[in-house]
Order: sequence, then structure tokens, then C-alpha cells
Amino acid sequence: MEVIEAIRTRRSVRQFTDKAIPDDVLDRLLEALRLAPTGGNAQPFKFIVVRDTETKARLAAACHYKPGMPNGHAFIAQAPLAIVACGSNDAAISRFYQDGDVALAPGQWVPPNPERRPDEHLNLMQVDVAIAVDHLVLQATAEGLGTCWVAGLHEGEVKEVLSVPENMRVVVVISIGYTDKWPEARPRKPLEEIVSYDKYV
Repeated sequence: MEVIEAIRTRRSVRQFTDKAIPDDVLDRLLEALRLAPTGGNAQPFKFIVVRDTETKARLAAACHYKPGMPNGHAFIAQAPLAIVACGSNDAAISRFYQDGDVALAPGQWVPPNPERRPDEHLNLMQVDVAIAVDHLVLQATAEGLGTCWVAGLHEGEVKEVLSVPENMRVVVVISIGYTDKWPEARPRKPLEEIVSYDKYV
């Protein structure tokens, strides 16, 4: 499958069959994560593969928010596989200003009082995690698998379920599996609304 075809085919899938994901397919999904680019090649992430039935049920229950899904996302438990994407702000590259110049450094090396307003400081951890997850999702699509990003979650509860250390953030949970119910494509804005050339218009 061509990359653009995978992009066009991908959907947020919330209904899965009970067909298991073969080990060689899982290996390719994880390799897609591993090869993702990151700021400064910091690779400030850890991905937890969840296949245990009881653990998936507890994870699904921890993925709740109000209003919306106060009882969790049950489809996570129904999927044969979930991958939990965690990241470290301390390990990721940050962009900030010091002595009037732009500086880049791993998060833990940022000076305690750099010359910056909060809106001038950017930690790239979530960008790095998102790129890796997108690699995963597109590879899953090419393998004939459905996926769904879940950001609505109680981070503390997910950390407790999976023994995630305090210094790591839980960014998203991705459910993965085969499906016989591919949703219709959702509308996207036309290019002229999201792209400009040479300056912001």
C-alpha cells in the first residue's frame, strides 16, 4: 500500500473482531515506532504493548473523561492490542531563548530561569510521540488493521494500571485490531483553509 493510500484509508475504528494480530505484524508496527524521527534524535518515549485481557479492561476503564466517556472506552478492552504512548519532557529537546539567542537543549538542561515568556518555550516531547504514533497508525492501516487514538484518559489511573513512573507522561492510548466495520471518512477542510504560501494568510 502506498503511503498516500494508507493516509486516505485510515479511520478511527472502535469496533474490532477477535482475530489475533500475528507476531510478524506486531514486529512491523513496533519497527514503525522505532524508526520515527525525533528532535535531536532524543527518542524521549516508551511504548507499552498491552495484550493481557484483564490489563486491557483496567486500561479501558481508566480512559474516561467528563462529559463524554465517564465509564471509559470499552472498545479498548475489545481490541486484541493496545499500545500506550508515554514520553519524557526531561529527555525531549526544548526550544527557548537565552541571552537573546534561540537555544535548543534536552529538557533537563534548560537553565532554571531562561529569558523566555511561557509562549516562547516549546518542549517537543508531544510532537515526537505524535510522529511515532502516526508512523504506527499508518503501518497498521497498511497491514489491514484499524486503530483509534484515545487522548481522553485519566493519566494517574493509567499510570497505576501500567506502573508508569512519575517522571513519564501518558500521552495517548492506541487501540489496534482487525475490523469488519470501517467507518466512513470524516470531512476535512479544503486546502485553501489550511495552507498558505510564503506568509501566513
